[in-house]
Amino acid sequence: MEKSLQRKICIAALAITVSLAGIIIACGFVARDQKNSHEKWVLLSYGNNVALYNGNEIIEVYGNIVLDTLPAEDKRLLDNGIVFQTRDEAVSAIEDFDG
Repeated sequence: MEKSLQRKICIAALAITVSLAGIIIACGFVARDQKNSHEKWVLLSYGNNVALYNGNEIIEVYGNIVLDTLPAEDKRLLDNGIVFQTRDEAVSAIEDFDG
């Protein structure tokens, strides 16, 4: 009888440990995703075109926007990077450069 009780306790402890490990791993993924969603959106010159970045990741390259055809002030802004809080704001601003 005692061995049966010990076995049940060990199985329960193992199940709790596995469950807690799963929760901890899931929380890590959620925290990473939330961190990435707080990254700024940046329009930045990319070669002779413009790219949209989220953090360090290139999200989209706008090949139809040629830097050589833009006014000097716009080129300077894009060389330094134009920061936006949301992707929608950045995409809306790209329309100003796209004509």
